[in-house]
Amino acid sequence: MTTFALNNLWTYLQGLSLSQNDREWLANKLIMPADNKAVTLTPEERKARFLKLEGIWSETEEGEAYYQMMKHRNDNMPIREINLDD
Repeated sequence: MTTFALNNLWTYLQGLSLSQNDREWLANKLIMPADNKAVTLTPEERKARFLKLEGIWSETEEGEAYYQMMKHRNDNMPIREINLDD
């Protein structure tokens, strides 16, 4: 959706006479994910999304190095085990 369309939608919603319950229902619908399934991405898709977010900077050597650093940032972190039996 374009910014113009979103502004028109917002103006429309502000013009509605909504009760508090209706406002809460609408808010919950707006923040609810479209589907409840977790999206699984291939490594190539994940990298493409990351690079798209980083814009022109991602085309530099530093962009690739940053991607690799973020990809492996948790590799050396210790795994915390929670013992629920205690």
